[in-house]
Amino acid sequence: MSEYCIVKTIVANLYKEPSFKSELVTQALLKEKLYILDKKHNWYNVKQWDGYESWIHKFYISDSDSMVGWDEINIDKKSINELILYTKSFIGTPYLWGGKSSLGFDCSGFVQTIFKMCGINLPRDASQQILANKLCEIDFQNIEAGDLLFFMENNNVNHVAIYYGNGQIIHSSGCVKIETLTESQELYKKLYKIMSIKKLFND
Repeated sequence: MSEYCIVKTIVANLYKEPSFKSELVTQALLKEKLYILDKKHNWYNVKQWDGYESWIHKFYISDSDSMVGWDEINIDKKSINELILYTKSFIGTPYLWGGKSSLGFDCSGFVQTIFKMCGINLPRDASQQILANKLCEIDFQNIEAGDLLFFMENNNVNHVAIYYGNGQIIHSSGCVKIETLTESQELYKKLYKIMSIKKLFND
């Protein structure tokens, strides 16, 4: 058995436990390299490029060393303007718990995928993303397009959005959509921290 496998489908579902009845926790994309930690029947316990661990069925993968891993392909770092353009291209994409592709996103999967498209790696979950290196906390008065807004409920960071500009955010909530933050009072009350992304793009 190889130490890693490669995703052979456009999108692969990854589960909390080795069962299709288990919770969908994240996804992997075509040609993504997954490091194998364990095997149980037709299931593989794998670790992704972002350190996320979950289970994948062998249906989704190939152990062929001839395939180039998606995480090995260098993506040139894009600009913040391009990041905003990428977000717009996914407007209307449905919400999917554990989703991180154009077939469906959860809030943090949307953010991670957008930044990955710009050549920047972020952790998988909102609670991890807020701790990412080079993010700097700022006041709302200093917010700029592309900055990240984190929301908290019951002492847990449970939602993330991208600042779109002009008081608007773009995020996956029901679907990927643009909303005016102050008009969504329920969400606005849960705003916890705003993090500048400048250093991610300038370094």
